[in-house]
Amino acid sequence: MPETMLTFCKYAGAFAILCGALSKSLLAKNREEELAARTVHFDSRSPEFDRLVGRKPSYEYLATGRADLLGAHEGAVFLEHGSQDSSPILSRSPCLIFTTKPHKDKTGAEIAQVKRLIIDGPRKGDLQTLFTSENLVNGATLGYDGRLYFCFQGGLEATAASGIYSVDPHNCSDKRSVTDSWIEEDGYGPTLNYNSPNDVVARPDGSVWFTDPSYASAQGLTKKASLGEWVWRWDAKSKTSAVVADGFTRPNGLVFSPDGKTAYVTDTGYDLGYGGPKDPAGPRSVYAFDVIKDRFLANRRLIYVADRGIPDGIKVDAQGNIYTGCADGVHVLSGDGVLLGKITPSGENPAANLAFGKGKWRSKLYILDETSVIAVDLPGTRGAPVGTERKSPGPVCKKSE
Repeated sequence: MPETMLTFCKYAGAFAILCGALSKSLLAKNREEELAARTVHFDSRSPEFDRLVGRKPSYEYLATGRADLLGAHEGAVFLEHGSQDSSPILSRSPCLIFTTKPHKDKTGAEIAQVKRLIIDGPRKGDLQTLFTSENLVNGATLGYDGRLYFCFQGGLEATAASGIYSVDPHNCSDKRSVTDSWIEEDGYGPTLNYNSPNDVVARPDGSVWFTDPSYASAQGLTKKASLGEWVWRWDAKSKTSAVVADGFTRPNGLVFSPDGKTAYVTDTGYDLGYGGPKDPAGPRSVYAFDVIKDRFLANRRLIYVADRGIPDGIKVDAQGNIYTGCADGVHVLSGDGVLLGKITPSGENPAANLAFGKGKWRSKLYILDETSVIAVDLPGTRGAPVGTERKSPGPVCKKSE
């Protein structure tokens, strides 16, 4: 090779390396500037809120991105011992599972995804898609059998019905139907499928409780709703479902107090899901119910009305305080519904859902707002226990792209 050509290659290679280094440096700088612009405001309304967040409130943005790429929407579940993967490191890393909003894929099909964000360790911040479904997935929880329970809303292109399905977090191809209809077709009428299950909680007795609003139908994602705006309980022994509460416009978030004696249900009928104007007289409320004999809800009472947006996702801490995602962030309430304060991330998106960590992360609250996942430190409390986690047996499950 001529000497001039060798000289050219030498300098061209050096120039490429320099450009690569500058590009990485620029990306890192842009990332730092982006994170610096993202803040969290702590709006205290009580000394109790000050105690919960500590003298110097702290937080961390774990992931950021466009809503159509990150999609941190619903189903927040924290797994201390990780979720299965082909990588030994990732399979045992603490992670947050969440679901995306329905969106169209490259073929134009309506889909939703289940994603996993590594929240600590050497691969902190890694994001993977665990699986994609045309049966549009929404809320989720961890069961006492170690399985993840998802609300599937159905879909115009879905081959399976709406309902509750469980997934082994250590083998994500292992999906099982828990309940996909109230009653099957018989001589008296057709199969009665659920509308579009939204939030789900598993109880120690094996029962599964879930809300079933008609949001997917209102948004044109499924066929016309066939049942009422109800809250359901699926019984693990009889394998049957029963309505435990009615009278809602759009039943949405669901959680139980730490002692299991009180159920909290949000009604978000202020936003009917049609995409038009909000109903100013519609409910944006949190209701409390007494749990009777672990199978009935009684003594319904209004305990809170959100002043900004709707109370979507809802969780409790070990002390019985309530945390619900609204348009201006997370509203922190006492167990009887008194507003203690607000945790307000910067940006225009509502706090759609949230989850407490476990183990050494149990005093962190993870907030999803579509374009970011935020970990907020709450040194004055810890999350109420949710389900029973099984440790990873080793690499098995491969993520879907």
